Amino acid sequence: MVEVYRDLLIIICICLLGWGLIRVERIYQYPFFMGSMFVSFLLPQVFALIKNPGLMSQDALERVLLMSCLCAAACWIGYAMKPNTKFLKKLNIIIDQRKLFRAGIALMFQGYFFNFLLSITTIQRSDVGTWTGPATIYVFLAQVINIAFGIFLLQTLNHPKVVNIILTIIAGWPVVQPIFVGRRQPTMTFIIIVGLSFWLVLRYVPPRALVITAVVLLAFIIPVVGELRNRFWDLVFSGDWQEILSASQGAFETQQKGDILELRNAAFIADATEKTGMYGFGSGWWNNIVFQYVPGQIVGYDLKQSLQFNFITREKLEYLYGYTIPSGTTITGVGDSFAEFGYLGCFSFALIAYSFKHLWISAVYQKSIFSSLLYMGLVSPAMVGLTHGIGRFWQEAIFQVFFVSLAVYYSKTKYKYSVINSGLGNNI
Repeated sequence: MVEVYRDLLIIICICLLGWGLIRVERIYQYPFFMGSMFVSFLLPQVFALIKNPGLMSQDALERVLLMSCLCAAACWIGYAMKPNTKFLKKLNIIIDQRKLFRAGIALMFQGYFFNFLLSITTIQRSDVGTWTGPATIYVFLAQVINIAFGIFLLQTLNHPKVVNIILTIIAGWPVVQPIFVGRRQPTMTFIIIVGLSFWLVLRYVPPRALVITAVVLLAFIIPVVGELRNRFWDLVFSGDWQEILSASQGAFETQQKGDILELRNAAFIADATEKTGMYGFGSGWWNNIVFQYVPGQIVGYDLKQSLQFNFITREKLEYLYGYTIPSGTTITGVGDSFAEFGYLGCFSFALIAYSFKHLWISAVYQKSIFSSLLYMGLVSPAMVGLTHGIGRFWQEAIFQVFFVSLAVYYSKTKYKYSVINSGLGNNI
């Protein structure tokens, strides 16, 4: 069955990509960009894991491949569902552009303020090398600069005034900076904000051939950027393509050896959950939210830990399999969604897809600024939901919903939203 599940996953991914490439504007919609992530991030690991299963049993391998198929299929199933007209009406909020402009300035100042605090703060690290202490709060709150950048870019494309252009550049600079040190998620965030803004305002989409090339190259770029980090752009600007190609080949070959794979982590987590029956039923995602939003340095780490649940841990994996999750790797959205609800966990991808469909219809057909900003802010977390875990998506989604809603609540007019055509959902 391993080969059957592998081939089924390939077919599902091809269908997701094909659906988007038939009409190129669909590249910005959930099924296509998630299909791109399954192809570039997960499929190479599938081949590597099958080639080198290591300590993994046949059942565990089949389970993680089947779950991968279900999660990929759910990306389309959720998006194909009929939208809720009442929810679409709530998203259609009329905005006062002058107030939104002021909200953008406030968010930009917040972003710069916390970036400044971060620059003068000594970074504290935990035993596993992750950041801890005040720096985590500063970098978290500084992310609102992405929302400000989206606000000003949309206003610039609609009204290319000098002040809008200047503010777009000022707000965009902190967004661009992490790209030059090889950080992958900020790079995707910048590309998404710019690409979606040009589509929403000017209906511009890149050529189909460029999109296909980008999807193919993404499978090589993801591991090589992770390995080279800031050296990647140094090599690009210096024109040292030979070293980039060499590093890319080395990173891809290392991945294909299968010694360190996120999908292997997912397989062991799923197998341990199945054997012990210790499903999280959402508690793991709750732990992610507590970890992100309860500052231990303020309320105390004992209180923070008391708010979290303890189910399948790294220590239990070592006890059951003699396997240790490598530092710096994740358990993926496939692994953590299974750990919460078993095979039914795949419907978390369907729920996210269903939400994205509403935002797409609202942003594109109703011209909702609220939905446009929220859509731009959630695409990157949705992708990270596959690579890092659905819990990570909920972490970042709460942040985006809160701050975008705050800006829109301040900016909305006193007029009621307009009545929409209930048949819009059929036009995607």
